[in-house]
Amino acid sequence: MDIEDVQNPNATEDVLLAALEDGDREVRIAAASNPNASKAVLFKALENEEWVRMAALSNSNVKEDILLKAIEDEDWWVRRAAAAHPNATEAVLLKVVEDEDWSIREIVAGNPCVPEDVILKMLEDENIDVRIAAAWNSNATEAVLLKALDDGDERIRRRAAENPNATEDVLYKAMTDPDKEVRRIAAEHCKVNEDILFVALEDNDEDVQTAAVKNPCATEDILLTALRMGYRNTQIIAEHPNATEYVLSVVFEDEDWEVRRSVSERCDVPEDILFKALEDEDSEVRVAAARNPNASKNVLRKAIKDDNWWVRRAAASNPNATEDVLLKAIKDKDKDVRKAGMSNPNFTPDLAAKAAITATTHDVLQAVAGREDVDNASRVMATLRDPGNYLGLG
Repeated sequence: MDIEDVQNPNATEDVLLAALEDGDREVRIAAASNPNASKAVLFKALENEEWVRMAALSNSNVKEDILLKAIEDEDWWVRRAAAAHPNATEAVLLKVVEDEDWSIREIVAGNPCVPEDVILKMLEDENIDVRIAAAWNSNATEAVLLKALDDGDERIRRRAAENPNATEDVLYKAMTDPDKEVRRIAAEHCKVNEDILFVALEDNDEDVQTAAVKNPCATEDILLTALRMGYRNTQIIAEHPNATEYVLSVVFEDEDWEVRRSVSERCDVPEDILFKALEDEDSEVRVAAARNPNASKNVLRKAIKDDNWWVRRAAASNPNATEDVLLKAIKDKDKDVRKAGMSNPNFTPDLAAKAAITATTHDVLQAVAGREDVDNASRVMATLRDPGNYLGLG
């Protein structure tokens, strides 16, 4: 039989049934895979050799009745394909709960269609992969997860603590586990409450403490408690999205300049901390404050007077820089600061016109004279006042 006729999506049932008796395996596989294959075709394909039976199970037309027949196949490959089929129902899966092949039992244990009593039974399986699948089942109940936490293998207990369905009782139990990874996973869980996080902070393992501090559910009290306890990785607290102004004011006192810089970089840092940052002994902290996108005009007015040119350049580049800050920047003794001021989007044609009168350096006056959006009088003024024209720098 011509395989192209069998592959035709409009092939009739009679053509496909006849193809299943062809001597060529590829023709039989094509018949079993055909999207137009009827129930009669698929049932007959399940009586063929292994490759044809597997092809039938890959067909999107497969329904429960086909799977119920395939799940009793003598070949474990076929049974596994039936158990893994997206249309596998509870009735199909229950037939292989005690299958001799562990990989089939693993599929059953992880399928959300399986009822609670079956998942509980799978947690007693001798194979660890089956028990892991049961503990990770997306439909696992509290009873399932609590039982999984009693398993002697920490890998099952870790999966139970990590399961999105873990309740507060499950997470409380996980926090008492002898394995630090189980406790760490519980402290990271998205459903954890404040009481559990407090327990995690008192853990003797720093990774568990870190998980509690990093948790998006961590409150102001959790972060402040971590600071009072002397938690060492204060960088995490400085960057935590839930850090309040008070938390930031406390963590800004940290002796590590990188922590203070992180606080100064935050968009939600209050102005008083930015002013304090501008007094910091470390220039990188002051630069972060001057660069902050929410820095006020008063913060920038202070930053533009800093002794460090890097800080002044950050202030001159800030999109919040006002006219007085930019006029000061273009008179700065450092060329990079002047360039930053002229490159600022707030350095308007009107401001450039003022620079033509007040600026004194060649680079600024030359830039003003070359701007086509500045009025002619100001450009002429800048050209006449440019010392470069007399020093041969133009």
